[in-house]
Amino acid sequence: MTAAIDIKGWCPGARRPMPSGDGLIVRVRPHGGALTVVALRALAEAASRFGNGQIDLTRRANLQIRGVSSETLMPLWELMASLELLDDSAEAEAIRNIVINPLAGLDPAEIIDMRPVAAALELQLAADEELRALPAKFGFALDGGGRLALAALAADVRLAAFFQDQQCRIALGLGHADAVTWLGTVTFPQAAAAAVKVARGALHYSPTKRAAALSPDAITAIATELGLEASVAIAPSPSSGVTSRQRQGVIVLTDETCAVGLGAPFGHVDSDALARLAALLVASDVSEVRLSPWRTLYVAARPDVAEQLVADAAELGLIVDDADPLLRVDACSGSGCCPSTRLATREHARMLAGDIARTRFPGTLHVSGCAKGCARSAAADLVLVGEDDQYCIVRNGTAKSEPSGVLDPADIGLTSHRLFRSRESVHV
Repeated sequence: MTAAIDIKGWCPGARRPMPSGDGLIVRVRPHGGALTVVALRALAEAASRFGNGQIDLTRRANLQIRGVSSETLMPLWELMASLELLDDSAEAEAIRNIVINPLAGLDPAEIIDMRPVAAALELQLAADEELRALPAKFGFALDGGGRLALAALAADVRLAAFFQDQQCRIALGLGHADAVTWLGTVTFPQAAAAAVKVARGALHYSPTKRAAALSPDAITAIATELGLEASVAIAPSPSSGVTSRQRQGVIVLTDETCAVGLGAPFGHVDSDALARLAALLVASDVSEVRLSPWRTLYVAARPDVAEQLVADAAELGLIVDDADPLLRVDACSGSGCCPSTRLATREHARMLAGDIARTRFPGTLHVSGCAKGCARSAAADLVLVGEDDQYCIVRNGTAKSEPSGVLDPADIGLTSHRLFRSRESVHV
């Protein structure tokens, strides 16, 4: 019998934790995408004291503490409140779904530092009770450009910095499907208020309250209410040609400063490794950690300590090389953590990652315990979808796509290489 699939339709929070197979999932939403190293260490210890020691990095630049119980939830809240990471209500927390560039204010190649806009947007969202009716997955992307731009990040409302007539402007857009409808431009001081107005427009005009469901007439109405010309074609280039493909390891910013990207395999790290990382950061004179939508942590460090920090982080099992095949593999938490599957998805994903390297498979892999596809919503070149005690094989699709074959998990070590060499529909 297939395990029951319970699609929640919402994301966990702190005030509204989500029950799972291993207990409650409590999400931590850092303000401006940043945590002090002191807070990072405290959260690592809290994951062990109040949960099962397992921590997720999400694609919305948040942390999730797993395995929390009803008895330990309150002391976890008290700790989060002491770190100024607990919102007054679940509704106020849910709307605070804002992602900015992880190197904002550090990257000399960025067009503008979006942190002040993010802070202003947080305040305005908190003050507007009407917007608490927006879906929990309604999100904002604030892209100031630079080496780690957010052009590929899905969001309902987008703010993207670009140059127009040698002046910095902010393009205002609505995200839908795989594209963005740009409404017009605003000045930097106007950006937060304009984003709130666009969100209010989605709330009023969209049947799902998401930007993707807005009709062309509704988009025109929103632009008109903002005093923008919706017909004006805007194609901002937030990166200004400096976007780097490098996300892991040492990223040189200036002669005196580097960024260090430390990825978590499958977005997962345990409390011991995170606490040890925090200790390494303190020893390296690092005081702040930035979260990112790529399940990678970023810190700024002097060049003389950056390489050693990378070596030490690799010893902890973190990803420090963009060539690591694990970066092209998404896997959900699997059996023991989720009641929707009996498959050890991450164990299988690690085995398959070795074959990705050996066969030189250039694509992406998604290992999902069920058809929900929680770990990855976008299409992947190869998807394994759990059904009962086997995987269905999907090529160039999502966990919800029509399968072309099946795979017995017991055969992964013997036949998995055929998955990456064959581009045809096969049974293995």
